[in-house]
Amino acid sequence: MQPLNFSIRVHAFRGEEHALHFLGIALGVCIFAYVGFVSFSIMNVIAYREAVAESESLRSELGLLEQEYFELSKGIGEDRAVSLGLVPVDDRSFVRMPGALGAAESRNDL
Repeated sequence: MQPLNFSIRVHAFRGEEHALHFLGIALGVCIFAYVGFVSFSIMNVIAYREAVAESESLRSELGLLEQEYFELSKGIGEDRAVSLGLVPVDDRSFVRMPGALGAAESRNDL
């Protein structure tokens, strides 16, 4: 007895094979786009956390530099200023500005 060699093709309408190929390709593109967006989102979160960590270290370094600046500026009096070529003024007014460390706020969104 010989094996039966036949294939069955059922088409509900003309162009169904092309439509199925198109839908398969569209599904592949959607899956690829989804995986891409998810991986980009994960990379964005990682980059955000690294940026926050870098910001924290810069804030700490800035605070140390401000502290050093204030310590060094205490050593400058009127006699030292005159020797540096600065001239005294008659009417002085001082404005206290908070440093960048005091004005910065930390946010932890994630």
